[in-house]
Amino acid sequence: MADRPIVSVERCETYDEGVVEAALESVLAPLGGIRAFVHPGDRVFVKANLLMKAEPDRAISTHPAVIRAVVRAAKAAGAADIAMGDSPGGRTSAAAARALFETSGLARVAHEEDVRLVLLDDGVVRVPNPEARLYSAFNLGREAVECDVLIDVPRLKTHGFMMFTGAVKNLFGCIPGLEKAQFHLKVPDRADFAEMLIDLLLACRPGLCVMDAVVGMEGEGPSGGTPRHIGALLASADACHLDVVASSIAGFDPMAVYTVAAANGRGMCPASADDVETVGAAWRDVAPVAFAHPARDLSRAFPPAAARWLRRRISSRPVLARAEECTACGTCERNCPAQAVKVSEGRPQFDYDACIRCYCCQELCPANALDLKTPWIVRSLVMRGGSDRA
Repeated sequence: MADRPIVSVERCETYDEGVVEAALESVLAPLGGIRAFVHPGDRVFVKANLLMKAEPDRAISTHPAVIRAVVRAAKAAGAADIAMGDSPGGRTSAAAARALFETSGLARVAHEEDVRLVLLDDGVVRVPNPEARLYSAFNLGREAVECDVLIDVPRLKTHGFMMFTGAVKNLFGCIPGLEKAQFHLKVPDRADFAEMLIDLLLACRPGLCVMDAVVGMEGEGPSGGTPRHIGALLASADACHLDVVASSIAGFDPMAVYTVAAANGRGMCPASADDVETVGAAWRDVAPVAFAHPARDLSRAFPPAAARWLRRRISSRPVLARAEECTACGTCERNCPAQAVKVSEGRPQFDYDACIRCYCCQELCPANALDLKTPWIVRSLVMRGGSDRA
């Protein structure tokens, strides 16, 4: 990591291709331009955020216009081979992968730009991680780690489990789909899960991060929230510093974001965006007013054993909020690492004693029928905090 990483912020009001390409060129210019990261003959992998099958305007996946702009920039820099893709949560069949790529708009980008489209589940390698704190090795998608340059392209979103999902959290998609659920089971504590994600960052080592913040997601992200216009692109060679600034734009105290707190604890980033060197548009000018957050995890203030006991009683829990939308497809049941969801009589049934509050069911529900219900005592405490819901 650089001694003094820079985070660049550029206005980008729409997803018009010309507007996005111009904004990408501008946001990369203070970092040395795309040629500071991609050199002639390089193999490049563009890591999108493709959580689930969803249309671009739902703000769940990275917008295809941003992916296209990154691909074109890498081409202009002389990349010899460009691939793009992700591994969504759970098991993804060939048919499901095609539907995912088509619906997200990436299939069209791949066809028109003549680049390869990759499901990271299809080729996996074991990657050692000597700098790790929890995980000294990961099974990762081959294309993401055997390329010369990994470009991490997340969308700015809230996250019910990690509070905020950005450049660091997006790398979780480098882990094959079925293994992701196992990590939620093996590392149910949020702070430990964040430490695992920092270990993963050190294993993946993206060369460049470009964040889609044209339209972000507020509320109960990363899939059940509400699209919110922000009008920006962010870029940095350092994922942790980028997340400090991006989470600040979203109205968070960065240290309330688990991945930022974990990175800060290792000396990898400061605790405040004021201590990050930023260029371009001022991040405070970009930040929208009253960006809605997920409910806070109030158990963080307690010792670990007490926190675990308390978390089960005060954490938001998944519920069937829109029964008319539920198709009983079984996605929630198949992707619950704790086997705490069963589809019975045409609707999901939750075993809250077994539930580890990872929210995989809510994140991956294709019908957006599930929601997170926060206990009334937590809602009353959060409401006393004014507009800062989280």
